[in-house]
Amino acid sequence: MSEHWKAWFDGATVPNPGERGIGALLISPDGSERIEISEAIGFGTNNEAEYAALQAVLDTAIARGIERLVIRGDSQLVIKQVSGEWACKSPNLFGAVKAAKLALRQIPQVHLSWVPREENEAADALSGLALGRAGESAAEKRAWTNQKRIGEALGKSAIAIGKLLDQHGLRKDKLPTQKALEGGFARVQDNHFGQQVLWHQAKVIAAIGTDSYIAKSPLAGCPQKVLLKTVARCGTM
Repeated sequence: MSEHWKAWFDGATVPNPGERGIGALLISPDGSERIEISEAIGFGTNNEAEYAALQAVLDTAIARGIERLVIRGDSQLVIKQVSGEWACKSPNLFGAVKAAKLALRQIPQVHLSWVPREENEAADALSGLALGRAGESAAEKRAWTNQKRIGEALGKSAIAIGKLLDQHGLRKDKLPTQKALEGGFARVQDNHFGQQVLWHQAKVIAAIGTDSYIAKSPLAGCPQKVLLKTVARCGTM
């Protein structure tokens, strides 16, 4: 596919649903042309942002008269729904799916493929830029985890961590509260099964207390009662 244009797309929200940003990159076959798209598009869901980013790629390709195009994105939902592998069951996405399919028909040769997020860094950075933030570094991505792993670090069960989150007003009915989302303690992100809740390990530990850090955690050898800055010094971050 050396004669094809290549494109990558990504949508982002803060939180989800929340303010949306889209990012996309198109590169000509010989690499001499590079088209970057980075735009804030208002309130909505992450899936809506992903579709808007794909549509931006398609509209740009049509406007430029591009006839051969390979498009890559890290949203399995979008790639598989547009390609017809998965049915769209969300009414709020029906219009986006239809618009994308109509646009695809206007490009003579086009191929869509899913890539993992680490292979979509340019588009990811552009969607983040649209929201006024730089793309997350690898270390920042690793900071987000689930209750079970936070419990393992603290020597507690996931159920016990859940109760502590409830007590500190960070969770209610097993979902993060507005306080947790706005404070950066939690975020909700889409996956091809629906949605998942992730917690920022360092912030959660700072909020619920670090007295329970015991030998099984990466803090082995550190005093049992520590502050967050001590956690960082001991090599957990």
